[in-house]
Amino acid sequence: MRCWRFDLRRDFPRYVNGELKARSVARLEDHLMSCGWCRSELARIRDGHRFARQMPRAVLERDPWEAIEAAISADRTASPVDPAQWWRPRPVRQALAAAAVVIALLLVALIVMVDRIAYERGGGPTLSGSLDLDEFHAVRISDIEHNTRPHIVAEGYVSEVRVEEDGDLIFRLVEELRQPGPFIVCEIIDPIRLDPPEVGSLVRVYGVSRYDGQIGRQWHEVHPVLNIEMVRR
Repeated sequence: MRCWRFDLRRDFPRYVNGELKARSVARLEDHLMSCGWCRSELARIRDGHRFARQMPRAVLERDPWEAIEAAISADRTASPVDPAQWWRPRPVRQALAAAAVVIALLLVALIVMVDRIAYERGGGPTLSGSLDLDEFHAVRISDIEHNTRPHIVAEGYVSEVRVEEDGDLIFRLVEELRQPGPFIVCEIIDPIRLDPPEVGSLVRVYGVSRYDGQIGRQWHEVHPVLNIEMVRR
C-alpha cells in the first residue's frame, strides 16, 4: 500500500545524512516502524547514498590550469578589436534580433499567464485520479481518536480556514457548525495544490491520519490532505 506522508518522505535525504533534529528523527522512525512502503523507499535512498560514497574519486593526470592561465595572458596582450568594426548591424541582423526579443517576451508572458491560471484554479497535482479510494477507511470525526488506520476519509463541516507562516493551508473539520468539537485539523501541503474549502461547506476529506502531540495541540489531523470532495456548499 502506497504511503502519502510527503511531510516525512521529504526528510529522507537529511535523515540519511544525519542532518535532522532529534525530534524529527524520532517522529520519522516511529512512522518507519509501521510503514513498509517508506522503509523500502528509505532503503533505496540509502543504497544510492552508499553507492555514491563507494565510487572512486577521479584524479586528473595533470593540472590544466597552467595552459588556461597562459591562454588568458596571451589574450590580454593581443591587440584589442574595435567594437565599432567588429559589430556593424545590418538590416537583416537587426530584424532578427528584434524578432528574437519579441518571441522571448511572448514566451515569458505565456508562461506567467499559464502559471497564474494554474494557481487561480488550484493547479498542481490533486491526486484524485491516482487515488485508490478502497484504501481509505471512513471515519467519523467523533471516532477519530480510536482510529488505527493510516488512510482515512472523513466528512464534516468546515468551521475555519487559515494559512500558516510556511504557506501551508489549514482548515478545521467539525460534525456540527454550532459546536466547536470534536474536530479534525486538515492540512494541505506541497506538492499538492487543492482549492481551499469555504467556511460552512460540507466536504469529504481524503488523507493521512495522524495525531499531533505537540505541547498546546494534542489534536488529530489529516496531514497531508490528498483530495477534497464537495458534498454541499
